[in-house]
Amino acid sequence: MNKFTLLLNNLRGKESIMDVNYKGLNFKLDIKAKREIKRANEIFHEESLLEKLFDNIHDGDQVYDVGANIGVISTLLAKHKNSVNVKIASFEPEPRNFSQLKKNIVLNGLEGKVVPHQMALGKEKGSIGLFIRGYEGEGRHSILASKGSTGTVNVEVETCSAFVEKTGLVPDLIKIDVEGAEGHVLAGMEDLIKTHKKPRAIFLEIHNKGDEDRMPDGGSIDDWLTNLGYELRWEQKRRSGSNRQYSLG
Repeated sequence: MNKFTLLLNNLRGKESIMDVNYKGLNFKLDIKAKREIKRANEIFHEESLLEKLFDNIHDGDQVYDVGANIGVISTLLAKHKNSVNVKIASFEPEPRNFSQLKKNIVLNGLEGKVVPHQMALGKEKGSIGLFIRGYEGEGRHSILASKGSTGTVNVEVETCSAFVEKTGLVPDLIKIDVEGAEGHVLAGMEDLIKTHKKPRAIFLEIHNKGDEDRMPDGGSIDDWLTNLGYELRWEQKRRSGSNRQYSLG
């Protein structure tokens, strides 16, 4: 798949389906914008994060993919050999991305194993304006960072703790990539962490925008998680911030 094929398909009103292979894991993506092709081709740039996620998945886990975008990470996690009987809840609030997330779940035969939820997870229930930057699949939309945005769309917000209470789906592993609002997602998990079985591992992409490396009250994410019994086990610096793995001590 290349941008010229995508353009031709768009002119013809034809769907563009891209076949992707990551280390023997084959999957398909419904492509709407040329940046999605770039992101799919650069999936190996996320190799360190993916391998850490794969190493931490256990048979029968409930996984939360918070900021799932069009479902690349959810799909890879669901197809990995370690993911026997694993269930994945994929959270994506942006309507266009969510539509593609649903299509990609069906394209890869993952109905029932990957369940999409059109909502953001945050510190309190309600609705909020999501700043839109770019097109489908770009992964740059944010509830906090407005720089470069071309508009907003109102999206539903739920706390992670309330979602667990409603569904009974207690996460064993959580991946969070929400463009600078990571602390807001964690703040909405506090009751969950204090009253249920704690998630075994939490993976965060810390962004140099929004609240950066801070909780909503101004304290550091590292201190907040440390106080709740987590240890920083792995960190990878990125141009836009860092990837981190926190696990129970």
